[in-house]
Amino acid sequence: MMQHVIIVHFHELSLKGRNRPWFEKILLKNIKRHLFNLPYKRIRILFGRIVIENININLWNQYNKVLSDLIGIRNFILASETPLDIEQIKIASLKACKSENILGSFRVSARRQNKKFVYNSQDINQIVGEYIQKNTGFKVNLTSPKIDVLIEIVNEIAFVGTKKVDAYGGLPVGTGESALSLISSGIDSPVASFNIIKRGVTLDYIHFHSSPATNMQSIYNVENILKELCRYQMNCKLYLFPLLDIQNLIMEKVDSKYWVILFRRVMIKISNLLASKNGYKVLVSGENIGQVASQTLSNIVAVEDASKIPIIRPLAGYNKEEIVIQAEKIGTYVISIEPYQDCCSYFIPPNPETKAKLEQIQQLEQKVDLSEIINNYNENLEIKEFSFYE
Repeated sequence: MMQHVIIVHFHELSLKGRNRPWFEKILLKNIKRHLFNLPYKRIRILFGRIVIENININLWNQYNKVLSDLIGIRNFILASETPLDIEQIKIASLKACKSENILGSFRVSARRQNKKFVYNSQDINQIVGEYIQKNTGFKVNLTSPKIDVLIEIVNEIAFVGTKKVDAYGGLPVGTGESALSLISSGIDSPVASFNIIKRGVTLDYIHFHSSPATNMQSIYNVENILKELCRYQMNCKLYLFPLLDIQNLIMEKVDSKYWVILFRRVMIKISNLLASKNGYKVLVSGENIGQVASQTLSNIVAVEDASKIPIIRPLAGYNKEEIVIQAEKIGTYVISIEPYQDCCSYFIPPNPETKAKLEQIQQLEQKVDLSEIINNYNENLEIKEFSFYE
């Protein structure tokens, strides 16, 4: 019986040097975690690609779904394995072509790792193409075929398939240390988080809420968002912090136009303390330059001053349409547009400051004196765990 395999192609790993085996080891571990509930015989690295052997072809849609979310790979192909014999390759290619149940055009795309094989890539394309055309009547179309027959010659094996699925690329999760993401239930911060996950970084999250002045919907939305993001990272931790008492103190003593800037500075300071305690190297924010009043360059500077560690803003130069498109693609958009009350926007004044002066903000903060509450932040912290397996 013909063995079905999945051929996984690396993305940025192919550019790595001496430390490439370390990246490959983590990627293999991540693949096994993603496939924890699906059958296969073995996973091995074979000349610059990963081969998942003896998969159940009847469960292809499930393999497709979980591997599409795997960070660190360029694409993967469902293929059959055949001996390195041109007649066997022709038969397997014809069968793969017919299995698509599509009438129309095709092309053959061969790659040859084993340069000792008597036929080069162009020879294989021509020989197999003629065989398929003779037995199907399909026309050859090299630019936009309905069926692309993919052949990879590796060592003494030929892999033949037609189903190629593009993935997100990036670096395997777990290769880039850890960071803490300030996440809201809006559209931007989940997309910012995803872009950092793509760089191999392991993320945990902190969400600030104003319950009971606001309802619990923002918390529920964030929890559902993290369940989506766990498709890419597998598991994460969420820290929930009630900001209302701090907000009330700020609103009592400070002009309303400075509220949001001071709210954000407090969030940054608490996040810094949490990061220091748990070894998070940086903070991640979904801020986008100029999108709202609090995200002008002057206000970003005023907020950044409160942090002792770098704040990464992956979406700084994106426009809203670009962010929405990516949110839809990663599965967070539908959740993010559900109604909720945000801890900052709920208290936003009619005329917020857009060009804050740092010295003035620092003076206002001293006036409120929140140091004791901030330093005892852990007394109010709630922690929740999320996992892909749940």
